Amino acid sequence: MVLVVVLYAVLASTFIFAKKAVSLANPCFLVGIRMITAGLFLLGYYWLFYRNQLIIKRSDWWLFFKTSLFHIYIMFIFDLWSLQYVTALKSTLIFSSTPFIAAVLSYFLLKERLSGKKVVGIIIGVGGLIPVVLAQTSEAEALMEFAHISLPEVVLFMAVVSGAYAWFLVKRLMNRGYGFGLINGVTMLIGGILSMITAGIFEGFAHPVKEVVPFVGWLLLLILSANIIFYNLYGFLLQYYSITFITFAGWLCPFFATFYEWFFMGGTITWHYYVSLVLVTIGLSVFYKDELKKKNITQPSSS
Repeated sequence: MVLVVVLYAVLASTFIFAKKAVSLANPCFLVGIRMITAGLFLLGYYWLFYRNQLIIKRSDWWLFFKTSLFHIYIMFIFDLWSLQYVTALKSTLIFSSTPFIAAVLSYFLLKERLSGKKVVGIIIGVGGLIPVVLAQTSEAEALMEFAHISLPEVVLFMAVVSGAYAWFLVKRLMNRGYGFGLINGVTMLIGGILSMITAGIFEGFAHPVKEVVPFVGWLLLLILSANIIFYNLYGFLLQYYSITFITFAGWLCPFFATFYEWFFMGGTITWHYYVSLVLVTIGLSVFYKDELKKKNITQPSSS
């Protein structure tokens, strides 16, 4: 359980690095160079230490490509494009739908059903998001935002669905005997190449980066935190927890982001965040206890 919390503490830090990096480079170029660099690093690691595991069966290449498409390309390109137009409030609401999407996909792809206690846990977690939403805007504005649906919001929702579905593909590759480091390395490299092709078509390569030195610094921090630590830790945790539970735990991410903003940038933490954190933690605990009871999941030894 501790590692799940660490997972989203790391993810929250990536938002700061990504915001800094994208302010210095074209979005598609950023995705491309980030994923290609991270993919080559991971594959290079396997080449040095696990060369015998670099063999991929010909019958699995389509699954690797499909995973690259949903896990990297669609998710990141759609996400970056839509966030230019979607408000912070609406993006919070859309991303909060991830556990529900994962639960629906689990039902259709894995024939898994949510127990009554897990449904209660998710409901409590949803309730915990309400104070945070109201802290960002007034109740009337929140209702207006929720009622209005635009194309960028639909695209962002598609990115969320793509990201949730991708983890089922990753888990399928893991069940076929591939290490999550290898899976991430291959899919990031392929997804990065597709993103770079997109960058060439829609952005061009005349001036992809505004300031090279600071961009490289933020890029390396982003690759280390997101591509190396987060993605591989996520893959590791998939061996012990359901995808629905891990995505549900993602509701902790906004609280870490708020803490970082307060600690590093002098932001303000209101009572709304404390109430939300308590409710989300309770919902997460209810879900987690039932998952341990029903599926007899063994926790990682380091938790």
